[in-house]
Amino acid sequence: MEIQEQAADGLRGRLAAIERAVDAGTYSPGPWQALVRDIRNSMFFERAAIAEDVSRISRKLHLRKPRRRASMNTGILLEILATALGGGLMIAGAAAQSVVLAFVGALIWMATFEPLVKLMAGRMMGVRYDYFYLLGIEPRLKMSYGTYLARPRPIRIVVHLCGTIGSPLAAYLTCRMFSDSIPPAAALCYGAFWILIAINAVNFALPLIGFYRLGPMPFSISSAGSAAIEIREGWGW
Repeated sequence: MEIQEQAADGLRGRLAAIERAVDAGTYSPGPWQALVRDIRNSMFFERAAIAEDVSRISRKLHLRKPRRRASMNTGILLEILATALGGGLMIAGAAAQSVVLAFVGALIWMATFEPLVKLMAGRMMGVRYDYFYLLGIEPRLKMSYGTYLARPRPIRIVVHLCGTIGSPLAAYLTCRMFSDSIPPAAALCYGAFWILIAINAVNFALPLIGFYRLGPMPFSISSAGSAAIEIREGWGW
């Protein structure tokens, strides 16, 4: 028990140092990424003991940059309304035989299905979320990161893999929906489906073989990339 407490205290000390630097405005990238890697590979009792601290500091780090965000309840409502709007546009497109309306509605579904599927999967597996935010025009979920790290590695991998399903699923469904009524819109959705599959495949494959960035963009910001990093660490590569 004493050894367990010492291990958790060591991680707490590193968390406290990062939090002090963030609060003082002197934090530079590096220590958080190294600490998260160590936490991912620590024992369950260590991860559980510091979950609240991890979530709090992760939130502070994420909000150092101004972000357009909304509470979970507001975000879920907006996602549902946007999904309904997309469905309405597709219905209007089918009625008017408008490829543009139909495909715009399909694009909205491709954007909204992704966070909704990951939200449902994460919550079923014990991961909580803090808020919705926009990355460019893409709606995203900010994890309550300590609850994610406290989960066993296989669950963490599954949560991230679920985050790759929503957009391709929306593209596939809309392709099937338009296959008879608006074939050009179905072709666009089919193309979008394979583009999304390719993006996920690249984001998964490159981190799996040891590449963690594409230019300035870390693969860890994608669900596929995060899943690959977890798998690589779990295998000890």
